[in-house]
Amino acid sequence: MLMVASQTGENRIFETWWLSWFDTEMPDCSSDERAAMPGFLTQAEMRQVKAAPADQFDTVFVETMSKHHAGAVRMADQMWHSRGDLRLRVMAHAIRHEQQGEIALMHGASGIAAVAAAFRNMLGDNVN
Repeated sequence: MLMVASQTGENRIFETWWLSWFDTEMPDCSSDERAAMPGFLTQAEMRQVKAAPADQFDTVFVETMSKHHAGAVRMADQMWHSRGDLRLRVMAHAIRHEQQGEIALMHGASGIAAVAAAFRNMLGDNVN
């Protein structure tokens, strides 16, 4: 639910910004643009997650979402280090650390160790 909520919020922010800059709805990515995204999940990978037996679902989900999130981290890191719009760069900085945090949580990080790692990554400008 955390992932759904954060993605929904990010999408709303992007859409609000787009509408403030342009007088048209934000276009969706093309199939080619999506396929070129690092960590983009193929239909086959999505089917694999959906078809995973109950006793293997968590493992398959974590593996697949970790790949997807790592791709988002790479894209956000590129934006953060770009000369693009400062608002997008700041949001990219937040996204890359949020995604790294979700990866850590999916892999069992918890408590003070998880918080310490998050601060080290954020303050040290680290991408794992």
